[in-house]
Amino acid sequence: MFLLSILLFVFAFTHASAANDEGLETGMWRGVIQLKDETLPFNFLLTDSAGAIVITIINAEEKIRVTEITVAGDSLFIHMPLFDSEFRVKYEPGKMTGLFLNHTRRDNNVFPFSATAGISGRFEGHKEAGVNISGKWECDFSPGTAESSKAIGEFVQTGNQLHGTFLTTSGDYRYLQGSVFGDSLALSAFDGSHLFLFKGVVDKEGVIHGRFFSGNHWREEWIAVRNEKFELPDPYSITYLKPGYTSLAFSFPDLNGKMVSLTDPAFKSKVVIVQIMGTWCPNCMDETEYYSRLYNQFHQEGLEIIAIAFERFPELEKAQANLKRLQQKFDIQYPLLFGGQTGESAEKTLPMLNGINGYPTSVFIDRSGKVRAIYTGINGPATGDAYEKWKDDVNALIEKLLREK
Repeated sequence: MFLLSILLFVFAFTHASAANDEGLETGMWRGVIQLKDETLPFNFLLTDSAGAIVITIINAEEKIRVTEITVAGDSLFIHMPLFDSEFRVKYEPGKMTGLFLNHTRRDNNVFPFSATAGISGRFEGHKEAGVNISGKWECDFSPGTAESSKAIGEFVQTGNQLHGTFLTTSGDYRYLQGSVFGDSLALSAFDGSHLFLFKGVVDKEGVIHGRFFSGNHWREEWIAVRNEKFELPDPYSITYLKPGYTSLAFSFPDLNGKMVSLTDPAFKSKVVIVQIMGTWCPNCMDETEYYSRLYNQFHQEGLEIIAIAFERFPELEKAQANLKRLQQKFDIQYPLLFGGQTGESAEKTLPMLNGINGYPTSVFIDRSGKVRAIYTGINGPATGDAYEKWKDDVNALIEKLLREK
């Protein structure tokens, strides 16, 4: 009940203040989000920046700066910068306790949270690493079931410390960080919305047997074997136009409620990227950050981009609020449209496609309005060389289409 009382109180009296003034310890903290049967740890750095509290969430190379922090008595209200989520916590010297609320989900969206100051380790353990899993792995998620899917695991291990990611046909699991103790491994990532936890054990034959948890709404088994030659299907082959179609057709509202169509004069004789995405999708954020720069680079030469967002909620007002937050974060200059809710209804709005097989999906259209390529997923920044190749491929395709008259 204290959280509800504080929430009412915060409207009457709120202020941002220096960490030291509030008795908050600066430095590294270890946060723990409680799932149903597991705990998901992550680290954050708490600093005092010009008299204001700043929290930096750390996932390996990724650093997420959080500045929207309100202090009310002995409570903190921490709103995440991109996703619609927040922490509501009480603090005392060296400790925080409270809740993490993920408003991007309708259910399974409230989690107990605690944090302790002065701890830089992520996972608890004292054994030395008994295995080294650095390298490339062929992974099978939900093995032996109808939902089985392939992925590539890429890991770098130094002593006990481990980081890496999983690449799939619809994207990657971004920056994972963790440890190896004995023959067991654990990796986690928290970006303000997604709660990714991977655990595994390496058997005597060198096969990893693991479990994957995504918040409280998803869990599955996975196995992995070393395979430096394994590759995923060509991302240009997964989504395609149904027979008889050569172009897209749609009409969706923008952030002001104005209907936007691909046949509008603004897109005539232009090279167009139609980005199928969602504000709930972390890979879509990586793609949007890059597309915003790409638009600024090539717009004067004839490039247009249209983002169509399919959200977890059907309400236009909620979708527009999330899209405006995205627009401000990445300084997006191209149209952001609301296509509706994810799932079967989303696929019905674009019936010329064989399906929406992953978020994001990019449709590349030439100056004549013909679809020239469709790319499903993205290899994001966490994938390293694969991300650089993806950017090079997109740049080369755009430059080719722009040269065509």
